[in-house]
Amino acid sequence: MGILERMRSGSDSTFMQVLIGLLIITFIGLNGRMFGDRSAVVATVNGHKILDTEFRRVYQGRLGQAEQQSQRTFSDAEQKELWEQVRQSMIEREVVLQEAHRLGLEVSDSEVARQLNDMKYLHGDDGKFSDELYAKFLKRQQYTRDDFEAQIRSDLLYRKTEQLMATAASLSEPAIREMFVEAATRVNLNVVRVRPSAFEASVTVSDQDRTDWLAKNESRVKETYDKDYDRLYNHPEQIHLRMIRLAITKDGPQLGDLVPKLNALKDQINGGADMGELAKRWSEDPSAVQGGDLGLRPVAQLPTEVSRGIDGVPVGGLSHVITTASDVRLVKVEEKVAPKVDGFDDVKNTIADGLIKAERVPAMAAEFAETQLLTKWKESGQVPQDLLDEKGLTARETGPIPTHSQNNPFAPPQEMLNAARKAKEGEVLPEVYEAGGVYYVGQLVQKVDPDMSVYESQQDRIREQALAARREEFYQAWVGDLKSHANIQIQ
Repeated sequence: MGILERMRSGSDSTFMQVLIGLLIITFIGLNGRMFGDRSAVVATVNGHKILDTEFRRVYQGRLGQAEQQSQRTFSDAEQKELWEQVRQSMIEREVVLQEAHRLGLEVSDSEVARQLNDMKYLHGDDGKFSDELYAKFLKRQQYTRDDFEAQIRSDLLYRKTEQLMATAASLSEPAIREMFVEAATRVNLNVVRVRPSAFEASVTVSDQDRTDWLAKNESRVKETYDKDYDRLYNHPEQIHLRMIRLAITKDGPQLGDLVPKLNALKDQINGGADMGELAKRWSEDPSAVQGGDLGLRPVAQLPTEVSRGIDGVPVGGLSHVITTASDVRLVKVEEKVAPKVDGFDDVKNTIADGLIKAERVPAMAAEFAETQLLTKWKESGQVPQDLLDEKGLTARETGPIPTHSQNNPFAPPQEMLNAARKAKEGEVLPEVYEAGGVYYVGQLVQKVDPDMSVYESQQDRIREQALAARREEFYQAWVGDLKSHANIQIQ
């Protein structure tokens, strides 16, 4: 007998109101048939196995929900990323549930019954819970009653533990005030981004340097060659074309009118007219501004109709008039380039030089930023433009920006923003800051302090937002600590 038969009461509680809809989201992942090998394991957490069947239920539901929200089918790369996200979330869930059991937390039968009663799609036309609808639902989801209610109990325990740990976090009023100040402060920085690529021309690799380096690193060069083979060294057959294209439109000339017109242009070209000038005048393709020049491109990438139309046409020759459902085309073959492969021995030295420079230029960039740019900028208080001009670098103002980067890839490093928040206007920031291999040197131009009257008037809302952020941060740190001490094996 199920829990609802033992507990027909559906009375509300504050806790259950917070949890309302939790399982609706969870069970989006339970649609459809069970997938995969019932004995296969995707991960083991402290000896507990997360089975492939359980994992795929959740994954398929998350994928369906994500594709519905984005209104498109996910690419293979996106599906792979989601696959790993689901696996990690299930691992986190398992370590939390294990800790909940260790702490002695429980979910009562009444809590499970109330959650069942909150599932409105299991209610009949009379508004009451329907055993018949429940049975159909279980059959459709391929669950037994006991397994389904055990899943509900597990979901409620997870959420109860999450709430318990989150509420352990607290913030003092001074801390909340400081968080507001940090979030509302704006700074305008004059920043120089020192990229290692600016120093590549300064690196000279002698023959002896290369020989010595290759003696130790030739395998790296071969790995680089193999990795970039298709992109850089395997050159397919290419062809250089020029084209005049006339479009077939609903209200314009049709195929029967356009073919004679294009044949007339072909006759002019055969008679000595410049095809480029005719393309500029008549072609309705974007390439018309370049005289119909399509440039050099791989033969394999040509449209099928064009590829067939130029088959057997020599360099300098014209195709017949090529027709498609949307246009007619006349194509001239300007040049043909045979396929070619750059052998490893042919490019080995070039690859080695590139790798050697890649090793050396970061140190050169860091040394320049630290001992030259920062030092001279501090001494004068002015941007050392002569140094920048020498390396082709520029100083640019950021405009007023927050002092927290919020994962903005275009913002200066967070450490630099932290220093700017404490600096005085006109002060050169004390260090060189690095992010993504780029070195940053800067000066605080302006600091805009927050309007504290906003804090006073909206203190309750700000406190609530700050506390919510702190609780989430605390909870994620707690889960991370649990994972770090757990025995997790990815299958």
